[in-house]
Amino acid sequence: MNTMAIRQVRVKKTILLLLASIVVFCILGSIYGSSGQLDTRTEIQAIRSTNEIKILCVVLATLNEQPKLNAVNDTWVRHCDKHLFVMTEEKDSHDVLSVDFPEGRTYLTDKVVYAFKYIHDNLLQDFDWFLKADDDTYMVIENLKYILSHYGEEGPAYLGGHIKMYAPNGYMAGGCGYVLNRQALRMLIKGYQKPGLCRLTGGAEDLETGRCLAKMGVPLISSVDKYGKETFNVSPLWDYVKGHIRPWVHQYLRNNKRVGQISKFTISFHKVDPEFMRLIHFILNNMQVAKHETKRNNYFNLVKVPPIEDLSKEKFFLTYFYESVDSYKDIEAWRKKNNTVLVHQSPRRTV
Repeated sequence: MNTMAIRQVRVKKTILLLLASIVVFCILGSIYGSSGQLDTRTEIQAIRSTNEIKILCVVLATLNEQPKLNAVNDTWVRHCDKHLFVMTEEKDSHDVLSVDFPEGRTYLTDKVVYAFKYIHDNLLQDFDWFLKADDDTYMVIENLKYILSHYGEEGPAYLGGHIKMYAPNGYMAGGCGYVLNRQALRMLIKGYQKPGLCRLTGGAEDLETGRCLAKMGVPLISSVDKYGKETFNVSPLWDYVKGHIRPWVHQYLRNNKRVGQISKFTISFHKVDPEFMRLIHFILNNMQVAKHETKRNNYFNLVKVPPIEDLSKEKFFLTYFYESVDSYKDIEAWRKKNNTVLVHQSPRRTV
């Protein structure tokens, strides 16, 4: 490559980074309003103080993707109360949970099952909520804690980017992260212990986790804000910037009325490359947007999401292996069926 070509590449890269900085600043800077943190002076006390909420972050990672691992480790995961990278490694460390499974998507369910069992047996009482994310997920932990502070019930809870397929009330997509509380984790482990009820190997980990929680009666809790905007965003950030949301998102999301509009208290994005992850993190933690103080109470109403009344009327809906739409009508009967498919195969999905 000649000198002129090298200069053109450098200029193009610089322009791209500057543009990205401006775009991210405009879109995500509003997350924090007029300060680097949520302004408690202008806000009526939430149900729980965010400082009281303890979150353990579990990140699926691999040594084969070292740049991704390093980017997560250097950015958002440091805002968790504790984090564990679940990966095939020789030994455990303070932030690595070693698993004896081969690398690859085929074994993600195995890794998640192992991680949740370990957490249940060793760390359950130390944390209130348990977040699962990938090594290309970017999370705003402060916003996650703020949203969770609105949850005032004592029962189990499961939140994330709500996909309506493959179960009577769907499941939470894994790419943008999902979170469950202590009670939900207990019930998930009980589901693991019932032969044939939940899939423990192969398949898609987010789907199988969601189905297991559904079998155990754990409710899906809405994480959209009072304007109906998503906080767990299943698409890459650039899709929202450009305004070109992929068609499958409209088909798969349960909340599809305001697709492409992110909440001011956005929690996560999926498929964020390491360089862009560092850029987002730098902007969020070093810049502020000056604006009038606003009260943010009642911004979220964390209620249970009811099943779709008549799935037969859905224009686009996919079922799990060998299941029919009719089998989802009686949810209690569906929960009692031990119909797990014990093969390394997954429904064709795009999430």
